Amino acid sequence: MKTQLITILAALPLVGCAGAMGPQRGMMAGPGQMPDMDRMEKQQSLMQKLMADPQVPAWYAQREKLTLAMGDRVFDKPFERVFDSLTVALASMEANVNNMERTSGYITSAVPKLPPEKAKVIQRQQMVEVCENEGYDPQILDKKGPYEIDLESMSAMSRMNQAMTISLVKQGPNQTKVKIRFSNVSYPGEVSELYKQVWPAIDKQIFLDRNVD
Repeated sequence: MKTQLITILAALPLVGCAGAMGPQRGMMAGPGQMPDMDRMEKQQSLMQKLMADPQVPAWYAQREKLTLAMGDRVFDKPFERVFDSLTVALASMEANVNNMERTSGYITSAVPKLPPEKAKVIQRQQMVEVCENEGYDPQILDKKGPYEIDLESMSAMSRMNQAMTISLVKQGPNQTKVKIRFSNVSYPGEVSELYKQVWPAIDKQIFLDRNVD
């Protein structure tokens, strides 16, 4: 890893020369722009950790508690009625459905997007906790120059494989249990916010569909 950083550092004067002759002038390495090799090495190490397994051991138990507390709801409505409302609610949340089986009451979809500002705050909190768990100063998350890694952008790539699973269980003619689970959502804070967004959307749609009862 240090060899890679030395190679980058050695190339800086060349980049500066090229910049003097063309549009890359802003990339010229001045005295105050020389990268901090130790800082860059830590950023690369943290990036590898995030790409391999962006987890903190304490999160496993925290997610389990959240799922037990927030993952299940019982609706005093018939199975078919709840299923239909769920499909509309998912569309309203822009959670594209990947698989749906009415007979078994099984739905898989994309994870709904959180409001941009909320998502940004949660992402930062997640990254800070990973840094603290790995023994890094959270300040290494801040990109301070053109040669440093944008760790927050890299961490967003882990959200590509996230999914939401919904299971409906008929508990009686007019009672249906709904279970919601999230896969590849590591940070407990994100799990909590997703539940806070999904359940109200389902409640709202069931209320709007009351005229079909």
